[in-house]
Amino acid sequence: MYNICAKNNSIDKWQILFFAVLIAIILICLVYLLVKKYKWSLFRIDRMNGHDFEEFMKTVYKTLGYKVEQTKKSGDQGIDLIIKKHFKKTGIQLKRYSNSVGNSAVQEAVAGKKFYKLDRVCVLTNRSFTKSAIELAKANKVELIDREDLKKLLKKAKKKGRK
Repeated sequence: MYNICAKNNSIDKWQILFFAVLIAIILICLVYLLVKKYKWSLFRIDRMNGHDFEEFMKTVYKTLGYKVEQTKKSGDQGIDLIIKKHFKKTGIQLKRYSNSVGNSAVQEAVAGKKFYKLDRVCVLTNRSFTKSAIELAKANKVELIDREDLKKLLKKAKKKGRK
């Protein structure tokens, strides 16, 4: 009788070990999926500082197949990144803000266009633009990329990054 109980106990230990390993594997997979999703999220961007945002967007554009040049940190003349594709140079003014982006960002992009001899410029933010900034951008042919556009851009980069 004692041997039968001992066998049952050893089976229980193996079952417990099996389920513990299975649970550990499932948890590792969940953490991996969360980290992968977080990598391309607006939630992550909203917690970055300006420098990290520039580095992140540099990675996003490289993933999308652009040749990317980062301008100097201070005195950048209104352009943070210069992206090149199909012989076109686009300057990007990046604004990682907690509120709407105003006219000054558009004015900086306009100044940077001439300084860097760019074909086009845009202002990219993790937020929205003021009505005044939108009007000024239209008048100066500055493309505006707001939170919704950024979300689409991240989705596209995430998809391309998987390939």
